[in-house]
Amino acid sequence: MADDNSEKIEKYNFLFERKAQLVFAKLDYSLKNGMHIQREYPLMPELYRFLSENYLSLKHYYRDFFNLNLCKEGGEFNQYYFLDVNEIGRSSIPADNKDYLKTEHVIIGMLFLKMFRMDGNIELDSITEFTSLLYEEYEEEKNALRKLVNDNSSDKSSDLNDQRFEDTIKKAFYKFGELGWLMWDNEDSKNKFKIMPSFERLRAAYQPQIETIDILLKEMKDV
Repeated sequence: MADDNSEKIEKYNFLFERKAQLVFAKLDYSLKNGMHIQREYPLMPELYRFLSENYLSLKHYYRDFFNLNLCKEGGEFNQYYFLDVNEIGRSSIPADNKDYLKTEHVIIGMLFLKMFRMDGNIELDSITEFTSLLYEEYEEEKNALRKLVNDNSSDKSSDLNDQRFEDTIKKAFYKFGELGWLMWDNEDSKNKFKIMPSFERLRAAYQPQIETIDILLKEMKDV
């Protein structure tokens, strides 16, 4: 029995860290709500520091108590952490805390990555610039995306107008901000942003689809 207790103390020794009372509640809440923790974001460096210093202990905690995998991705200077569901079994996180990306948000993110990385639009750092470029140079992709958003809308009474379409684009980027995939220059205006290392998670998951996003959108439009 004593050995079992000793093992638990060693596995969950982050709880005995001096800063645990000040940091862990905020860290736990952020991770369970889908946020990606990295050096620059969120603007609480103590979260990243505590997570980095106690990674293995925290990994045991989330696996044993919630059946979640605490993941670490990226290199030394662009490292980021997030929670993911284990392949075996189901997590014990309440459904209200599981906020999955909508299909149109995933497509908008993929389209942004194509425009930004593959097409060389490295100046693309605001919702306004993304929307303008979409209208000016990606007409076919824009029309296909509009159809997708309209088909997924609960309001089928009328076609999607420009304002509703642009609001959907904004909501997608707002969601990326909540996930920690980007950081706003101004939290109040939420327009200009800086891409965070964790945006790489979307690219890694959908690289083949991003490379052929124009074909994918055309197929969706023709359905």
